[in-house]
Amino acid sequence: MYCPKCSTEASTEQKFCRVCGMELQPVAVLVQNGQTSTEPDHKAASGLTRRHRAMLIWGCVTMFGAVAVGASLKILGKEGIKPAGEFTPYLSVLALLVVFFSMGMICLALLENISPRGGSRKRAEPDQPVRSPVEQLANAPLGITDKTTEFFEDAPLSTRVRDTAPHDE
Repeated sequence: MYCPKCSTEASTEQKFCRVCGMELQPVAVLVQNGQTSTEPDHKAASGLTRRHRAMLIWGCVTMFGAVAVGASLKILGKEGIKPAGEFTPYLSVLALLVVFFSMGMICLALLENISPRGGSRKRAEPDQPVRSPVEQLANAPLGITDKTTEFFEDAPLSTRVRDTAPHDE
């Protein structure tokens, strides 16, 4: 089996790629079953998931609608026309709040799409402790580089520094 990200050869028992760190268990399952992914990757094809596209579309629609309502109220207010009577200034503030909410929805959709986590992290069960990637790799089968670095783990980390700078006496 080869890592799909960096093309490094890996065994089917490895949990992570030793070079790039990609999780290899889903790939190993596909290799063992002899299957290929049949469902299209919507995020890779268009760059956005269906949820993010919906957030962008509704964010834009509500933002432009609120801008149109706010601009109409402002223009009518200059002419002395108050379509909602005494509540017209409150409608203008409400339209402004809807514009800000819509802009926030658009920004959230874009930021969730470009974030490195992307919401794909699995939550740990309450009875299971959260383990760091280093702890997860510590129990993985050892490769050649791991076996060679075992020799350095018990070595002291002290270094002698010789001062060669000239001193004024």
